[in-house]
Amino acid sequence: MTTVFVYVGDEGQKNLETGIQESVWGWKPGVVEGKAHLAVLQSLRAGDYLVLGSRGLGRISAEEAHGRTAEALHITRLTGGLYQDHTTVWEDETYPYRVPMEPLDVWEKARKDDLGEDAWEALRRSACANGAAKRAEAEDSFMEKALTKVLGGWEQELAQAGQPTDAAGDADDPADLGILELPPATDRLAYVRARTEQKALRRTKLAGRHEVPCDLCQLVLPKRLVHTAHIKRRSVASPTERADLNNVMFACVLGCDSLFEHGYVYVDADGAIRPSEPVASSTHLTTAVERLCDTCTAHTDASADYFAWHRHTIAHVS
Repeated sequence: MTTVFVYVGDEGQKNLETGIQESVWGWKPGVVEGKAHLAVLQSLRAGDYLVLGSRGLGRISAEEAHGRTAEALHITRLTGGLYQDHTTVWEDETYPYRVPMEPLDVWEKARKDDLGEDAWEALRRSACANGAAKRAEAEDSFMEKALTKVLGGWEQELAQAGQPTDAAGDADDPADLGILELPPATDRLAYVRARTEQKALRRTKLAGRHEVPCDLCQLVLPKRLVHTAHIKRRSVASPTERADLNNVMFACVLGCDSLFEHGYVYVDADGAIRPSEPVASSTHLTTAVERLCDTCTAHTDASADYFAWHRHTIAHVS
C-alpha cells in the first residue's frame, strides 16, 4: 500500500472542489514529464491513498511548517492507476495525467501532530514542487493516525447517541455478524470508513425502533434480522448518493436482501416488485420470490432513480 500527499494552494481551491466532486485528480505535463514525479505516479495502484492538503503551507521551510495549520485534509482512496485523458474536467486547464479516486474523509484544521512528522513533511515538499505527489518516509504512521481518528469519531457519535461505544461490532446489525476480522491493511481505512458511514445511516433510518418492516416482503422483524441496504451500490455511488437516505432500504436476511442484491428481483418504475429473467427457469427461485409483496415500500419519487440504476445495472432490465 502506498500513500502520497499533494498540496493544493489558494489558486487550486476550485479545482480541488471539482476533483472531489468528480472523483479524479490530475497534474499538468510540466509537473510530470521528465521528472521523478512520473515514476511515483506510475507506481500507484487501485487501493493506494491520495491525501490532498488544502492551504496553510506553501513554499516554506520545514521549520516554519511545524507551526502551520492546513485548512483541510481530503483523504481519498484510488480506484485505479495513472492514465492520460484530455477531456474537460477543470475549467482552467486540462491536467491530463490523472488518477481516479473516491473521497473517504475530510479533516478540518489539520496540523503536524494530526498527520505525523513524516506525512507533514511530504505535504510541505509537495507544496514546494507545484503539487507533485510525495511519499512520506513512514507511511504506516499516518495510516495508524487515520484509523484512530475514524474510530474515535465513530465512538464519539455512539456516545452522543447514548449507544455502547464499541465501534468494532453490533450484535443487532446483521452486517456485523459475519465479520471475523479486519481486512488486509491495504483496505483497512476504506473499510472502517465505509462501516462507520453505514452505521450512521442505519441508526438514522432505524430512528430508535427495535422492529422494522422489510421493504420487500413487509414482514415486521427484529432489527437484527434486517439489513440497511444501499439500492444503488455504495461502491459506485457518489459521496452524496452514499449518504442519501433515499438510497437506503430495509431488506431482511430471510432472503430478500440477497434476492435484491444479486438482481433476482427488481423494482419497476411504478414501484412493483418483479422477478428477473433467471427466476423463470428455477422452481426454487420462483418459490423464494413468491413470498415477496407486490410493491416495494421504499419506492418513492426520491428513490426512483436509484431503483432504476439497480433495475438496469444489476437486474439487466432495459
